[in-house]
Amino acid sequence: MTKQLSDLPHPSGRVPILGDIRSVDRRRPTQHEANLVRDLGPIFQRELLGDRLVVVGGSELGRETLNEQNWGRALVGPLAQLREIAGSGLFTARSKDPLWGQARRILTPGFSQEAMRAYHDAMVSVADDLVAKWTKNPVIDVHGDMTAATLEVIGRAGFSQRMGLLGDGQGADGTEEFVAALGRVLTWASESTNDLPIVGPLRELLGSRRRRQDVATARTFVENIIERRKASSTKEHDLLGLMLESVDPETGHRLPVDNVRDQVLTFLAAGHETTAALMEVALFHLAADPGLANELVAAEMEGIQLDHSTVVKLRRTRAFINECLRLYPPAPGFFRVARTDQHLGGYAVPAGRAVFVLALAAQKDPAAWGPDAGEFRADRFLNERLTSNSGRFFAPWGAGPRACIGRQFAIHEVTLLIASILPQFDLKLADGHGDLTLRERATLRPDPFQLVATPRTRETRV
Repeated sequence: MTKQLSDLPHPSGRVPILGDIRSVDRRRPTQHEANLVRDLGPIFQRELLGDRLVVVGGSELGRETLNEQNWGRALVGPLAQLREIAGSGLFTARSKDPLWGQARRILTPGFSQEAMRAYHDAMVSVADDLVAKWTKNPVIDVHGDMTAATLEVIGRAGFSQRMGLLGDGQGADGTEEFVAALGRVLTWASESTNDLPIVGPLRELLGSRRRRQDVATARTFVENIIERRKASSTKEHDLLGLMLESVDPETGHRLPVDNVRDQVLTFLAAGHETTAALMEVALFHLAADPGLANELVAAEMEGIQLDHSTVVKLRRTRAFINECLRLYPPAPGFFRVARTDQHLGGYAVPAGRAVFVLALAAQKDPAAWGPDAGEFRADRFLNERLTSNSGRFFAPWGAGPRACIGRQFAIHEVTLLIASILPQFDLKLADGHGDLTLRERATLRPDPFQLVATPRTRETRV
C-alpha cells in the first residue's frame, strides 16, 4: 500500500509547530542528514514550521530520481541562494530561462577533448608554479594553496588571465578581496538554507549589508576582467572568447554581457570551489597513506612527460580520484522534482514535489557498494565503469542536462596536479592533523589542514 509523504520517518524529538528543530545543523547539514539515513532509512522527512524536506539517501532510490522522463532538476537550497551572486549562470539559471540553453550551446565546444588539449599548457603552468612554491616552503597550507591553484587554472585556461595567487606577482587587481568575498557568500548560501526559525531571519537581516558588499566586490572583479578583454586587440581561444564572440547556432544571438559576467562568476565560484575540495581530499589521503602515493608513482608516474595524451591515460590516478568523489562529493546532494506523480520507496510523490537526493549517503550505501562502502579503497573503480545500468548511484557531478559542464575540465586538472606533485614530493600530515573533517559552504570541503612536502628521493619511492 502506497503511503503519503507525511508518513515518512522523521528524526526523534519533533516539537509541535516548530517541527524537527532539534535536528537542525546549520554548519554541517548534509553530514548530519547522512547520519540520519543510517537511523531512519533510505528516505525520510525533516519538517520545520510545516515545511517538509524529503531526503533520499539510498542508492536504489537515488538512481530512480535520475530518470529524466520522470524527474527533473529543481533549483532549491544553497544553489538557489547563489543566484544572488551568479544570477543566470549555468548552475543557477532556471531551466526555462532561454539564456540557459543559449549559454549551454555556446559553451559546450569549450569543454570538448580538443578544448582540453588547448587548456593543457595553461594547467601545466599552474602545476609548475605550485611545485616551485612547495619547493621553497615545505609546510603547506592546503586550503590556501588549492584555492590559489584552482582559481589560477580557471583564470589562465578559461579567461587567459593570471590571478596572481601563487606568488608570481602578476595578476588581476583585487583577487584577494574577491576570494574573501566569495568565501563569505558561499558560507552564507549553505548556512542560510539550514538555519533555525526566527534566529535565521534575524541573522539574515544583520548580515545583509555585508553580503551586498561582497556580491558587489565579486561582480566588479569579474566585470573588470571582461572589460579588459573587450578592450584588447588580442583574440584568445578560451571560454571568455567563446562567450563574447560566439553566436548561438539555434537563436543566432550572442550572450548579453551581463550574462557573460554571470557565467564567469559561476566558473570562478563553483569551478574552483568544487575542484579545490576534491584536491584537498585527494592530498589528505595521499599524505595519510604514503604507500598509496608510492604505488601511484611507481605504477604510472615515474619519468613521464605530462603531455595531454599521457595525463588522460593515468587510469589508477583517475580511479583514485573517483573514490575521492564517491566518499566525499564536493556537491553533497541536489534537488530533483517529480515531473508527474511518482512512487518512491513506497511513498506517493505528487507532480511538482521536490526531493533532496543526498549523494553523500547514496554513494556509500552498503546495499549497493558492499560492506566496505564506508571505507576508502583507491582501486575500487580501477576495473569498473559505472553506467546507468550498473545498479549503483554515482552522481558527483549532478544529473541529466543540468549536470556539471566542466567535469572533464576538473578531472583533467586534478589528474595533472596530482601527477605533477607526487613524483616530486613525499607528503605527510602536519602534527595535529589526524582524521579528515569536512565543513560545508554550499560545497563539502575539508577543514583547513597542513601538509609537509619534502623532496622525494629514490629511497622513498620503494
